[in-house]
Parts: sequence; structure tokens; C-alpha cells
Amino acid sequence: MKISIITTNYNTDKYLEETIKSVLNQKGDFELEYIITDGESTDGSLEIIKKYKDKLKYISEKDKGQSNGINKGLRMATGDIVAFLNADDIYLDNTLDTVVRYFKD
Repeated sequence: MKISIITTNYNTDKYLEETIKSVLNQKGDFELEYIITDGESTDGSLEIIKKYKDKLKYISEKDKGQSNGINKGLRMATGDIVAFLNADDIYLDNTLDTVVRYFKD
């Protein structure tokens, strides 16, 4: 099963790396597709995102706010399960594994 997680971002470098790590460190029986849509941040967000460029998909371009960013991510997503995670939120350990087990049951 494939899970697509979408995070929209604009100038949240203070929180963003912890959010990214909380997604990428998820373990379980699933394929992960992590998508970040960035609204051309002017802080250090893009540098943080690029540190993980081999493990996620991202775009950085002017947008019309969070909803527009989510819609861009939804168009990129190819997962069986799709979720949105704010750029200043985190997943606890085993969150995605729990979701996959629920859907399989």
C-alpha cells in the first residue's frame, strides 16, 4: 500500500525539519510518497527541504495560499491513502503503520 503525505510550507523553517523527519522516519509495511509544496519561502525552508530531496518530492513556486498548495500536492500524489500534515506538526512513531493496518483490516 502506498501513502502520500502532503505538506504545504511558507516560511516555517523553525519547525519544518522536525516535521520532515517525523514523516520520513515512519516505519511499516507501506511505500511512502512525501510531497512538499513551498510557496517560495524567503527564510531557510528551501535549504532544509533540499537536504531531503532524495527522499521526497517538492515544488517551490508562488501560490495562492495553503489551499492552493494542498491542491498542487493532491495533483502530484499517487498513493492509495493521501493525507495532509501541516508544516509545524509531526507524526508520532508508528502513525502511518497504524493507518495502513486499519485500512488493510
